Amino acid sequence: MTVTETRAASPDGDRPSSLLAAAAQVPLYAEPDCRPQQVLEQVRGWAARLRVRLAQDASPFARLRLLNHFFFGELGFTGAGDDYQSVCNSYLHRVIERRRGIPVTLSILYMELGKAAGLKLQGVSFPGHFLVRLRLNDGTVFIDVFGGGATLSTEDLRQRLRATLPGEADPPLAPYLRAATDQEILARLLRNLKAIHWQARQWPAALAVVDRLVALLPDAAQERLDRAQLYERLECPRAAVADLLAYLSLSAAPADAAEVNQRLARLRQAASRLH
Repeated sequence: MTVTETRAASPDGDRPSSLLAAAAQVPLYAEPDCRPQQVLEQVRGWAARLRVRLAQDASPFARLRLLNHFFFGELGFTGAGDDYQSVCNSYLHRVIERRRGIPVTLSILYMELGKAAGLKLQGVSFPGHFLVRLRLNDGTVFIDVFGGGATLSTEDLRQRLRATLPGEADPPLAPYLRAATDQEILARLLRNLKAIHWQARQWPAALAVVDRLVALLPDAAQERLDRAQLYERLECPRAAVADLLAYLSLSAAPADAAEVNQRLARLRQAASRLH
């Protein structure tokens, strides 16, 4: 899966973002009958409703207030606090049905509707909790979509970072506040699903997700290592060997090289017994 190849045309000349289109396709590995196009059509309809309410001379803050009222007040989106680990919170069509999601899925929808409000919102892959930012002439506003659109001060962000990275006394904030690329946002969504399936020991589902991560991030050594482990669990030694070799090739002097080579020897023996 790539972000750029999933752009869908619309009859009125408005196109959904490639990120929204790619995220809408994510659930197909588990729900092949889901209809990603319906997600795009639903969001496009909401965007049209929001766009006609805007005064051309509205300030960015007025546009942000309108977006928050529409997204949280009228549409009723909220953070899924009590069932955070449900896969439904990572499937956009289910998020739309239930009006509940995790930070990254809510933020994808929020950013898409922000375009209709004339706002250039960007995702921020903040540790532990995905955020959205809005650049203004006099600074940048950071928004917690999962938290109902609350704006976060610099001190709020520092406190969150300290809580997420307790091993560092005063970690630098700036590196964690840059705008995330569409590829990084989609990878974060997929990694959340990988963690859910892994924890539940749902190995085929985890493999389907990691396959998408490898396609999205072909040079990510960790994804090859994770997929090799899944292939081992699913008794596919040849595929595991291929991914371990890729892991070693993509990693610069990995600390676990000796362990990986031992696994390779064992897996090659297992593969040689297959007919």
